[in-house]
Amino acid sequence: MEPVEICSKYCKSKCCKSTPPALTNNDFDRISKLQENKNWFNSIGQGENKTIVIAKREDSNNCYFLSEEGLCDIYSSRPLDCKLFPLFFKINKIKENEYNLRWLVWYCPLTDAKSLDVLKEEAKTKIEIILAENPDQLFEYQNAMYSSQGYKKKHFLYEERLKIKRSGD
Repeated sequence: MEPVEICSKYCKSKCCKSTPPALTNNDFDRISKLQENKNWFNSIGQGENKTIVIAKREDSNNCYFLSEEGLCDIYSSRPLDCKLFPLFFKINKIKENEYNLRWLVWYCPLTDAKSLDVLKEEAKTKIEIILAENPDQLFEYQNAMYSSQGYKKKHFLYEERLKIKRSGD
């Protein structure tokens, strides 16, 4: 069973009805290309401290992209925040191409259905790819998570150090 099916069937997509996903610039640009209506996002803060999040529907607390059936209308283009869910991370640069990650988790039916180990390996692979291509995106994600209060109600899982090889190194 696919994660999106687990979410809609077993928990009725609760995460899509809570804290709005924080967006990186890459997320915003990708989703903007799909949307003619500009009511799909909100800004938190001002100027350089501005964070963009996905808006809630006018008539509910649901994510703007959550369908009536409890499915994500932009699943293949969803933000990094949603791709990693139910895992989250906090990142610190240790030295060139070396990072410390603190993993956090929000327990949901997906953690039981797929296992935390499988979810962590999938998330780690995504993070390693981004670290090799554009590490600033992960720090942007982290800042957006702090601004949007996206780290609330998340539980510490463990910490690890990643060493990233970049092409040409």
